[in-house]
Order: sequence, then structure tokens, then C-alpha cells
Amino acid sequence: MMYSIEQRDDQLLGTTAAITYELSFDRAPQHLVKVVMRIEGVTSPEVVVVMPSWSPGSYKIRDYAGWQGNVRAYKGSGASRVATTSQWRDKAALVVSSEGASTIEVEYVIYAHERTVRTSHVNRFHAFLMLTSICMYVEGRTQEIHHVLLKHDRSLWPSVSTALSPVQSGGATGVLLGALNYDILADSPIEIGDHAVTTFTEAGAQHEVAIATNYNVDTDWLTKQVQQIVKVETTMFGGAPYDRYVFIIQAYPGAGGGLEHARSSVNAVDPSALTDKTKAVGLLSLLCHEYFHLWNVKRIRPKELGPFDYTKENYTSMLWLAEGLTSYYDDLLTYRCGFTTTKEYLEALSKDHVGRLFMVPGREAMSTRDSSFLAWLKLYMQSPDGNNRFPSYYLKGGVIFLLLDAYIIDHSDGKYSMDDAMREMWKRYLSDPSRGMSEEECYAIVEQATSVQIRERLISWLDGTTELPYDEILAGVGLKLEYADKPSEPVTFGDKRPFASVPQAPYVGWQVADVSGKLMIKGVDDGSPAAEAGFGIDDEIVAVDDRRVASLAQLDHYLAARRQQGARVTAHCDGRIFTTTVRPILRTIPKLVEIENPSARQQQMRDRWLRRNL
Repeated sequence: MMYSIEQRDDQLLGTTAAITYELSFDRAPQHLVKVVMRIEGVTSPEVVVVMPSWSPGSYKIRDYAGWQGNVRAYKGSGASRVATTSQWRDKAALVVSSEGASTIEVEYVIYAHERTVRTSHVNRFHAFLMLTSICMYVEGRTQEIHHVLLKHDRSLWPSVSTALSPVQSGGATGVLLGALNYDILADSPIEIGDHAVTTFTEAGAQHEVAIATNYNVDTDWLTKQVQQIVKVETTMFGGAPYDRYVFIIQAYPGAGGGLEHARSSVNAVDPSALTDKTKAVGLLSLLCHEYFHLWNVKRIRPKELGPFDYTKENYTSMLWLAEGLTSYYDDLLTYRCGFTTTKEYLEALSKDHVGRLFMVPGREAMSTRDSSFLAWLKLYMQSPDGNNRFPSYYLKGGVIFLLLDAYIIDHSDGKYSMDDAMREMWKRYLSDPSRGMSEEECYAIVEQATSVQIRERLISWLDGTTELPYDEILAGVGLKLEYADKPSEPVTFGDKRPFASVPQAPYVGWQVADVSGKLMIKGVDDGSPAAEAGFGIDDEIVAVDDRRVASLAQLDHYLAARRQQGARVTAHCDGRIFTTTVRPILRTIPKLVEIENPSARQQQMRDRWLRRNL
């Protein structure tokens, strides 16, 4: 089966297509998209059209056909078409009778009202289309050119941002876009509306920044930061593998997440990320992450991730490479771009990577490879108890690549790093873009590129559930984990006048959320004081030592004061009140710190790792 995701705009200009989709938005306020799918060149008595069940990059069966309705099939097209028979073969595949006709049309509506980076969302002010949830494909004809005609009021929605290529410079009937095959179509989301658009040229390619939000945004500042990301990452790989790339940035309350594509990415953030410096760094890190994916995952990919079967799970044990490696690089690239200082980068590694992994009991319950293979259930359909049952291949995979990079730098005397392995994987892709990579091939490429034997060690980390050898590996670049408790510093005001001491927050091992004024337990760590006291998910905390608690701060305050003796907690479950005693403890999450008095070699290796100029 052929597989290609490479496309240039000049390849589609002036083309014709035997498979087209007309998308109209007359009922956008009701979140509906009308689709007319036209299939020409029919030579068989039946045609099978299928709605995908998932979107590449988001490993969960979403059954997009569930949002589809009013499906009708016709012979012919336009005013001369007539109804024809059709029958569902399964939940997403429709068998249409052509009865000798050379053209058939399938008409339907899509309800699009789920606002994420992997689903479609349409209202009176905009349309975001994830085409795997909009466009059915024709079995046996996915390698043909596909066209999409957008029929919308361009005076209300003047901006169209997508990696799909323009087929004609303009037309009275709508905006006509194209893809060389269905895989490219499925990989090219569309943002339509009145969003702001800026452009720049970098690495010999055109770039578009599409910012969809109702909030005031400094578009010039954001565009400059995006250009810096492009400059740093294309420098690492020796150029841009595209002629045009689109950054779609969606900022709306509660938004989060990103999804990679071959010539675009979708990045969703809360609007505060555009105004708060700390949160802005998170946005820039997300942009680094999703842009890095255009190499790692979309092109440098596990063999199971292209060509795809859009109807069922595509299992792979290599998401540690796809997402873990990218999670390591996103903060590293944020640092290389100059968005964070050395101190801030090390703090991010300590808090958001190594420290977070230590708070996951599931790291001792399942290997990273198995976490990857079962991503369809474990990560994307995670139970509230999931933190105890498995480690995220994003999180632990990223920590593994931190160690692997340090190991390579140390054992090659600073001559090589993971950058060299990535560039060698990139050469491997260019030599045969249609074929993905096996695990054995990955190990071999890393060793070939770095002259360091990593296979057995890396496999042991990926397959193991014991603690990773942090100090052994990180010592090579002058780092270690620090476990020692540090007393809390007194709070002062004015001219260093003492005000109060703040006790260290106790560890109970529950995750508590304020839900409409109720303190609800949303998670309980295995082996924690909360688990030993018998608490469970969805218990409501009512009182501590007969004192009503109404806020998270109040709960922490009462528990901190009773750490030595234990606290009597009154809670509510299933309409009944119960009381039990919980004994909080002080738990130290290790921090990544620099070794005191590092040797000259350790300092040299550390400087090699943290250099910005590649």
C-alpha cells in the first residue's frame, strides 16, 4: 500500500479531481456542516464509502460516524441526480449501488460541537474542521487527488487557514482546495472565520500564523516567537521539508492540547497564555513540541503509523519515540530558542519531568513500551485510577531520553548527542519516505550516529518498572537528584521583619478538587496515607477534627497542623457519613540539581549538552 504525506502547493494548482467534497455552513449556528461527496469515474456496481473512526496522532477510537446523519445516496449529480439504494455494511461503512452510473453522490450532515484539537467545532462565528470527522473516503481510491469546496459567506468568514493547497486563485462558488491523496486530506485541518493571520518566510519556506480568539493578542510578538522556533528547529535538521506550513493557534477559556500534522499544527491554549509570562512559556513549549512532530512522528515514524487503517486501532510499542522523545525536546528547544534561561530549563526538567514522574505510582506497575501499546485505552480513555496503573509514555519516555542524551554525550566525550541520532533518522526517512521504522532499526541508527552502544540499556529502561538510574547517568553532565528535606523559609515583610513561618504542605496522597463548593477526592495514590485511611475516589471531605472545611487551603492548613498526631476526617460517600483517621507525612520529591564542585570534564559535558548554537 502506497503512503505519502508530502505535498507542495504548486502540485495542486489547476488540477481536477474525481472525488470532491462540497462543505456548506448555512446551519452553522446549530453546529451543522452539510457535506456533498461526489465520486466520479465509477466503474463497479457498488461503491463503499467509509467514515474514519479516529484521527492520526490521537490514539482513541472516536467513531466519528456517530456525529453523522441524514445520509442519502444518489446516482448522477446536480439537478439530474436520482436516489439510489445504499446499505450500511458496519457502523461507519456505507455500500452505495451505482447501477451503471459513472457518478454518485453521498449527502449528509455532521454535527460539529466538540471543541478540541482533534474534533470539529462549528458555530455562527467560525468553523474548525478536523477532516477525519467530516470527509468519508472511498475504499480502494484513497490515492487519488481529492478536492474540498468551501461554500461559506466570505464577508463574514474572510480567513481560511489550512495546509490544503489552493486549486484555483478564486471562484464565485467558493474556496477550492486540494490534496494529492486522502491521507494528506485527513492530515490537513481547516480553520475558517475572521481570525487574525500573519505570515513570514524562514528556511526558504512560507509560514502562516492563524490566531483564532476573541481576546486581544500581540500578533507581531507571537509571530516573532514562532519564527524563532522555525529557525532553531530547521537549523537542527538542515532545512524545512515543506514549501508552506500553518500554525493554527486557538485561544479560548479552558482550552489545551495540540495535534501535529505534516504541514500544520493545531495548538489550543487558555487566553491567559497570551498575557501571562509563565503561561506564555507553556504556549511556546507547546508550539516547539507540535512543530518538532513534523519531523518526528509525521515523517520519522514507527512503521505502524503510516499507512493507516482508519477503521480500527493501529497498535505500536514505539510511542516512546514519537511522543517521549518529542516531550524531551520541547523544553530543550524552548531553552535553545532563548525563551528560558539555563536555570529555568533545569527547574522545568526537575519539576515537570523528573519530579512529576516520581508522583506517578504507576511507573512501577507498567513498562513504557506497554503503556505505548495500550495507549488506546490507558492514556486516551484513562480511568480516574490511571495514575496508579501506568506511566505516560510522554512523561517517562521524555525522562528516558533525557538520560539517553546525557549518556550519549558522556560516552562520546561530547562529540555526539541525540541531535546526531535525529539527523540520521531524518536521512533514513528521506531515503524511503513510504516506510516507517522498526524498533531494531531505531536502536541501530542511534548507535551508528553516535558511536555509542545504547541498545541493551535503552531496552532495559523501556521494558523495566524499577527506578531509572538517575545519578549514575546524570553525573556525566554534572547533575544529580537531591532528596534532602529543606526547612521552609520564614515569610518576611517590609525590611526583612519576620511575619510567619509556613509549614511544608503535608502529603496525604489524594487529589482533591473544589466542585461547586464541595471538596471531592478525584484520585488516591496507592500506598499513600489516604489509601491506608480507606478514602476513595468521589468521597466528599466534610470536616477535619470536627471543624467544617470549605476550601482546599483550609484543608491543607488543618492537616499540616495535625501531621504528628493524625487528623480525624469526616467524609461523605453514597449518602452516608463516615469518619476515619489520616496521618499525613512529609514526602520529598527529588529535585534535579547541579553537583557541587563538578570536575572540569563534568562541566565540559554539561556545557556541551546546554549549548544553544548548534
